[in-house]
Amino acid sequence: MEKKFNTSLVTNFGPAKMLPDLKFAEMEPGWDCGGGTYKITREEVEKFSQLMGDSNKGDVTVPIGMIYVFGLRICWDRKVFIDGAIRAGDKLVFYKPAKIGDTITTKLSIADKKEVKKEKDGKVRINKFLYVDMNATNQNNEKIVAIQMSFLLPATMQ
Repeated sequence: MEKKFNTSLVTNFGPAKMLPDLKFAEMEPGWDCGGGTYKITREEVEKFSQLMGDSNKGDVTVPIGMIYVFGLRICWDRKVFIDGAIRAGDKLVFYKPAKIGDTITTKLSIADKKEVKKEKDGKVRINKFLYVDMNATNQNNEKIVAIQMSFLLPATMQ
């Protein structure tokens, strides 16, 4: 039996221009990548728990993985995952747990970027890294989780 999540519970916001539209030089810390909101319902928690084999059915708190997965969905919708980029790891900080009935707002922004030059066999290679913050709060603006994702951008990135 296929279990689809109710995508009508997710809304997106942000600038029309998205990360793939920018050149590396334009990717400045603080740039607003947009975000989204979603309402946590008992039905969605039960679907998530069943799909993931998680015994947490949301009676006290919502599985943190659910917050992460919906955040990733918003990242896809807002095109934070640039074609050809390689995820190089995440830093996560957990704050207040989410509960059924909460409306979670996830905001995305550029945290930092850097270029690393490597020379090998007389050839110079420049690796470009991008760091994106994904911060989730509840309807009371209380922090739920802060995640910083790092990406190795494709060599073709201008």
